[in-house]
Amino acid sequence: MLTITQLQKRFGKQVILDKVDITIQKGEVVVILGPSGSGKTTFLRCLNFLEQADAGTLALNDQVIDAKKATKQEILAWRRQTAMVFQQYALFAHKTALENVIEGLIMVQKMPKAEAILLGTALLTQVGLADKLTHYPAQLSGGQQQRVGIARALALKPEIILFDEPTSALDPELVGETLAVIKSLAHQESTLIIVTHEMQFAYEVADRVIFMEHGQIVEQGTPKEVFESPKEARTKQFLARTRPNLFEEVFV
Repeated sequence: MLTITQLQKRFGKQVILDKVDITIQKGEVVVILGPSGSGKTTFLRCLNFLEQADAGTLALNDQVIDAKKATKQEILAWRRQTAMVFQQYALFAHKTALENVIEGLIMVQKMPKAEAILLGTALLTQVGLADKLTHYPAQLSGGQQQRVGIARALALKPEIILFDEPTSALDPELVGETLAVIKSLAHQESTLIIVTHEMQFAYEVADRVIFMEHGQIVEQGTPKEVFESPKEARTKQFLARTRPNLFEEVFV
């Protein structure tokens, strides 16, 4: 179980995260929605210490740390339990798909290379890239590169996988294949926290949907509750403006 208490982050005078409190159960799929600048990405980055929060407490299993004062050792231990899938893939351009997946296994986890190759091959097969093991990022489509990123995250066997708008950099034709892979991961061992603008995907995959604005959680609930019967006026406004035909697409 992941427990986040009073998480705060500022950039100068601007409040990005405003005392966020949330508890996420093991294996839960949580989708975060909200307008640009609402704090969604910063929230994920603070959870993986890519950004250092200004205040708050993070607890995962038996590890409880001060989000602002965490030591390097605490951050390293925390990161071993989490993995991030980025918008822009963040692959090593000079390494093949397989090499990108096994780099962390060999260099960080000190796994024997032969074992890492077996695991990396299995994971790339799982995400539909068995025939792309020796391809470099420049030889792959955006959707394929994103699936390499997902395989790399899975290789670390994390407790939590953080997805930061994983389809935002993809051509519309390539979005479906990436969403299908993420959907296949739902309700397996890892907890998934997903920032996305894909409303239908959110409805179909999430156990819980969170709507954020101005660094705060405005509303949360099951997909049915949030999409069909939102309680907050701002949530209703966001859903109507973002996808005015959402209800026809999802519910008809």
